[in-house]
Amino acid sequence: MRGVSKITSYLLSVIFLLVVVSEKSWGQVSDEVLKEAKTLAKLEDGYFKKRLNNDLKGAYQYQHPVYKEKISVEEFLYFEGRLISNYRKGMQAHISGVMIPPLEHIKKNPGKRDVLGFPRPSRYKWFENPFITVKGYSLERISISEDGKYAMTEIMLTGRERLNPALIRGDLAFDMKRTHIDYWEKVNGQWVITVLIDNSSISGSKKTLYFIPNNNDAWQKMEYVEVDSASLLAEPDPERHALNGKN
Repeated sequence: MRGVSKITSYLLSVIFLLVVVSEKSWGQVSDEVLKEAKTLAKLEDGYFKKRLNNDLKGAYQYQHPVYKEKISVEEFLYFEGRLISNYRKGMQAHISGVMIPPLEHIKKNPGKRDVLGFPRPSRYKWFENPFITVKGYSLERISISEDGKYAMTEIMLTGRERLNPALIRGDLAFDMKRTHIDYWEKVNGQWVITVLIDNSSISGSKKTLYFIPNNNDAWQKMEYVEVDSASLLAEPDPERHALNGKN
């Protein structure tokens, strides 16, 4: 009997510890947070489609108002959607080693031209690597800061990637999957894009290009409520598959 009591006591202790750990790791997602997450999911879907369809003017409308004050739609079109707000002051002040043209020229000629000088359709630059083609995405999770002002939407981009034929002297392509994060900020009640992650490096390294002055430490230290894609399909309920934790 004493042995059974010890086993029972041990099992109860284990259950208690699991409950404590669960309460510390898993949180509740309120209906309000779930509603915000669903709003962000719809915005992310719309923003993705604008980029996939090379609708740069449409993608520009999702940008932060401070960014729009610094970067015109013509500049956004000229650089095919990949442009930080202070691009003329740093390493981005060139195009393939050539100095960028004056702002007046860009505003008058926002469209792109091929190597022969003929106009060509603008294409959204997902990556600096031109041999990557994005075809679709799946939503992985949405992280919303506890104050409700910031959010991150993590998606998995899918498509095809070719190795540079000039380097391998052949045509070798394979399926591509890459994680991409869009950063959002709530301004005057509306979610807008605030920073851009650059996943262009084929070595796997990443660097963050900030559209507007933001404190990176603040992004890293904020507490977030994370909502997975499965939870977005559920009806409003106080308990969700969501983690409360630091990014």
